[in-house]
Amino acid sequence: MKRALLSVFTFACVLFMHAPAASQRRAAAGARRTRVVKGQVLTSTYLPPIRIRFDRRFRYVGSQKFILYERAQVEQQFFVDADARRRIRRMYMLQFESYLPNVDAKYDYTAAETVKLGGKEYIVNAESIPNVAAALAQNPQSDVARAGAFLEGKGYRVGESVRFQRFVRLVDESKRSEFIMLYIEDAGANASSVDEKAMREFRERALKGFVILK
Repeated sequence: MKRALLSVFTFACVLFMHAPAASQRRAAAGARRTRVVKGQVLTSTYLPPIRIRFDRRFRYVGSQKFILYERAQVEQQFFVDADARRRIRRMYMLQFESYLPNVDAKYDYTAAETVKLGGKEYIVNAESIPNVAAALAQNPQSDVARAGAFLEGKGYRVGESVRFQRFVRLVDESKRSEFIMLYIEDAGANASSVDEKAMREFRERALKGFVILK
């Protein structure tokens, strides 16, 4: 009986050492595919590999993952500058997004304007949302609505109107993955302002709050 048990144990050890080699490789690959935040620095090891340091006035408040419209896997990371009542004055939202394997689609953008950050070209544009509550209610399953719900769950409040600067680039040759960084400001009563000087200053503020590390 003892010899039989020993044989079973030996067989199990052999299976563990040899049969699951592919599983072990997948686990090791998964361990290398990480996104972590230490202090003010976010490090992503894949899609894209990037390190970004944010100004100390922006507090890291966490991340979330979800499936968007049953088509794409999304991960969002949040750095927030808020007042004593947790009303958000400014924030950065980083979004890592990839189509699911069973979805036959690619990301496609028209690059009207670009800026180089960390040696990479990003498509940029700025927009305003004069009524945030109405915009979120219009499509509660959108990535923006999910971001709002996440922040609310953390005790933060988004202003009635906001202005945002978007930085986006495709991060793989297949064009099935993208990286988006949004800089968002409480716009108060000035959400609809399109003054060229004000927008230029807004872009400058968006660029000052972070540094892409080599």
